[in-house]
Amino acid sequence: MDANSLWNEINSLLKDDFTPVSYRTWFDHVKPIKLDHNRLTLQLPSDLHVEYWQKNITSKVIEYAFQITGNDITPILVTENQVNDEKQEQAERQRNSPIEEKNNQLNPNYTFDKFVVGKPNMFAQAAALSVAEDPGTTYNPLLIYGGVGLGKTHLMQAIGNYMLEQDPTKNVVFITSEKFTNEFVSAVKKDAHGGSEMERFKEKYRNVDLLLVDDIQFFSSKDKTQEEFFHTFNDLHKDGKQIVMTSDRLPNEIAKLQDRLVSRFNWGLAVSIDEPDVATRTKILQSKAKYSNIAITDEALEYLAEKVDSNVRELESALSRVKAYSEFKGNRLRINTELVEDAMAGLDFSNKIERTVDINDILRKVASYYDVSVDDIKGKKRYKEIVAPRQVAMYLSRELTKTSLPKIGKAFGGKDHTTVIHAYDKIKRALDNNDPQLKDEVADLKTEILR
Repeated sequence: MDANSLWNEINSLLKDDFTPVSYRTWFDHVKPIKLDHNRLTLQLPSDLHVEYWQKNITSKVIEYAFQITGNDITPILVTENQVNDEKQEQAERQRNSPIEEKNNQLNPNYTFDKFVVGKPNMFAQAAALSVAEDPGTTYNPLLIYGGVGLGKTHLMQAIGNYMLEQDPTKNVVFITSEKFTNEFVSAVKKDAHGGSEMERFKEKYRNVDLLLVDDIQFFSSKDKTQEEFFHTFNDLHKDGKQIVMTSDRLPNEIAKLQDRLVSRFNWGLAVSIDEPDVATRTKILQSKAKYSNIAITDEALEYLAEKVDSNVRELESALSRVKAYSEFKGNRLRINTELVEDAMAGLDFSNKIERTVDINDILRKVASYYDVSVDDIKGKKRYKEIVAPRQVAMYLSRELTKTSLPKIGKAFGGKDHTTVIHAYDKIKRALDNNDPQLKDEVADLKTEILR
């Protein structure tokens, strides 16, 4: 069954649940995009529609999809603007062929020109630019650390884009710590059957001019991966090649990170990015409004900057909501403060915007974090090394999704719902009792899952 067929069947069932006016408002312009790995991607007209769907419709879509297919289908909601932005980014990558041909993991929009500088990130931006202009010499390694959505990845990739603009022949590699771990584990397994994958793995990461590694806190507890990265780090540093990393904390604050890695990471410079102040938030909104062709008054932008006091992603989400609300109201004038107030009435944008979380994604993230397999977590083994990750994954599935207990149990290999309750209660009690290691692990995993 393709996306169109499945959506048509779900749509026919949904019609009976809404009045004609309500149905036209929330369903008239919905477009099925794709059905892939039990994920149904639907395009909605605006962020306002996405928010309403998440609160009132998503659970019905999941229920009806299960009735039709017998499978747990996860709705992925995107807006028309997001689809258009993705198409624009793809077009820019094609036009930017020297960078794209050499490294297609870099986002071409992540440049120094598009990074809004303010007091909370000024030092980090200056350090990153210094490294870009003189790689392997000034600060090596450079570690950029701070909370979610503050621009760490943008700044790190800006270094890579800058280097490739200056010399397209340079070998730049961007990798997340999770992907590095997965590739390493895969290489080890293939070599166990007589392959030579490890040689290719080492060739890929030890013969670069610039290595960019995102979220190194996820190396925690992965001893074999840490050992491999230690040797990779040493080879690159010895040859004068630049290493740039991001993290949500300083190396010595990462649990179960080997002392020798902490020592290496401290050889260079660690710079923090803090939450933007009002002035910086205003500049970010001005830049976003200009880039997205949103007609809005300076007073309205300043009001929004004062109202949304969290990270860059929240700012962009808030501005997108205001734009969608303006379109929904049929406003053809420049967006003013009054319209912004109406759009944000009753909302707290200091909290994360709700998003759909897939249990399969949780299983993959938890398995990678604890260096076990998804099959082990879903299986019946009772080893401590398996039971603990399984219970954490069940806890996160209950916390981060609206899935029922029986369905969570089914996703974990057909476990009974009482098993899910037991796991949830056990992890919650440990967290309530301030188990420091478990708190760090759960926080790390939530950050990764909600990225």
